Amino acid sequence: MATPSAPRLLPCPAMLHSPMPILFLAAGPLAAVHFSARCRLRLRLRIPHVATAAGAATAPGNSFAVEDYLVANCHLTQPQAVKASKNLAHLKSASNPDAVLAFLDGLGFSPKEVAAAVASNPRILCARIERSLAPISAELRALGLSTSQVARLAKIAGRYFLCRSFVSKVQFWLPLFGSPERLLQASDWNYWLLTSDLEKVVEPNVSFLRQCGLSACDISKLLVAAPRLVTMHPEYVQDSVRRAIELGVPPGSQMFRHAISTAGCIGQEKVDAKIAVLRETLGWSKEEVSLAISKAPRILVASEERLRRNAEFLVKEVGLEPQYIARRSVLLMYSLERRLMPRHLVVKLLKQRRLIEEDRCFFNVVAPTEEKFLEKFVAPFEECIPGLGDAYDAACTGKAPVKAQ
Repeated sequence: MATPSAPRLLPCPAMLHSPMPILFLAAGPLAAVHFSARCRLRLRLRIPHVATAAGAATAPGNSFAVEDYLVANCHLTQPQAVKASKNLAHLKSASNPDAVLAFLDGLGFSPKEVAAAVASNPRILCARIERSLAPISAELRALGLSTSQVARLAKIAGRYFLCRSFVSKVQFWLPLFGSPERLLQASDWNYWLLTSDLEKVVEPNVSFLRQCGLSACDISKLLVAAPRLVTMHPEYVQDSVRRAIELGVPPGSQMFRHAISTAGCIGQEKVDAKIAVLRETLGWSKEEVSLAISKAPRILVASEERLRRNAEFLVKEVGLEPQYIARRSVLLMYSLERRLMPRHLVVKLLKQRRLIEEDRCFFNVVAPTEEKFLEKFVAPFEECIPGLGDAYDAACTGKAPVKAQ
């Protein structure tokens, strides 16, 4: 009969350096021979700790697979799910996420809108419906937003959507923008509209702009053109107004909000560089520069290259006087390849055929919309000049110049 193997014995740490013969403890139930009470207590405390650690290493992990859930239930792509799961590692079950998705589905969120909202703010799946999601959504709907617009706000605002102060921000902006759609459009460009401090930043800026003579309609248009401006520090907005006035655009004029928008978008160094290009290319005096900017402040947003090329084309090819351009400075903002050149070639051809008067105002040719231009300068002359329309289209795409047939 085989001799049973001896049980594995563990040395007592307290006895390793003892002059006494080393005593052993069976690895099974605690059994100490000649151990002191203190040593036995230490062993009792250590053995459960070791067992617990071993159990933790072999126990199965969290049974709730967050990444799989995000892909299957929230319609996220795998890369999106990997990124979003980092914010949801604490979730142990699908209970709350399921409730959130059911709530969003009840609001009418499409799968695409759900995916956008969750990708933007994964922690929306942890939201308490009765505490945050339900009241916030109900209040936004009461302000006149559609379900789709609420979904877009959730995507744009991210984690701020779940703040109760979020509704008050939307309520503040709606009268200024005039419609939820315009607010959403501006928020897409600058989501700080929905997150900035109303009391310390936004309200002082709006109040200051009103003091400068801008109406609610002017402010709403300014917000669409330069939505970042009103979320900047009040001192920055005040400086932008000061610089707009220095450009020669007085408060109360129709172009004043455009001048504020321009001054708020570009620094003084770039303004000076573009003014230098205009004076060099067109020979403008200081007064003519001020006149040009007062007529179209946004010319300073155009690149130096566009300003130079347009100015040279208008003077050398079209034959316009610099003073004429100063009074109609918006000409400097149009696309040279897609607007100025093709229309000039059409009009030049019509003048050569004596189909229109020789002294036709060039601005009245370039300013109309594409539809109006075709209606007035192309369609009536298709019989006289076959293929004029096709030739014009080709010129607009840079494929070929307009030529007489």
